Parts: sequence; structure tokens; C-alpha cells
Amino acid sequence: MGQRTRGARNFALRFYKSKAWKHKSKTYRQAHPLCERCLAKGLYTPAELVHHKKHITEENQYDQNILFSDENLESLCRKCHGEEHSGNEKAKFDMEGRLIL
Repeated sequence: MGQRTRGARNFALRFYKSKAWKHKSKTYRQAHPLCERCLAKGLYTPAELVHHKKHITEENQYDQNILFSDENLESLCRKCHGEEHSGNEKAKFDMEGRLIL
């Protein structure tokens, strides 16, 4: 695995900073304002970020279905996102929701 910078893999940094992702993330959260995992448990928790169910890798980093398809996205609160990436709800994230290692 390549070197990491504050959570996001180096190859994904450009994508997460792109206007296209910022727009998609914002519009997806507007359509799904509650954490989808909490909601499945009957909890009403505001979503704070959009998560890729199938993670972005060097192999799929240009696949538009992975990057932008609603079927690969879910709105999450920081707690659920932390549990997804580390199994530890004390995980740290930057302002863009990227895991800080």
C-alpha cells in the first residue's frame, strides 16, 4: 500500500478536493440528510459526510461508477464512518471526513 497523507491515499487526494466530488457529496447529503446506518437502526443522526461503500483504490480511482454512483455512496455520521474504517469510534477525521492515521 502506498504512502498516506492525513487519511486519504495520495492518489485520491485530487479526487476528494475536486469540484465534482464536492458537488456530488453536497447534493447526496441533501438527498440523504441522516446517517443511513443509524437510520437502519431507528436512530435519527445527522449525516456529516458521504462514504464510498466500495473504497477507492489505485485500480478503480477513475471508475465513475465507484466514484459517483449513488449505489456506491452512503451518508454517514462521523461515528459510523470511524467504525467502518477502524472499528474504533474514537477515530479522527479531518474537515473533509477523511480518516487521519
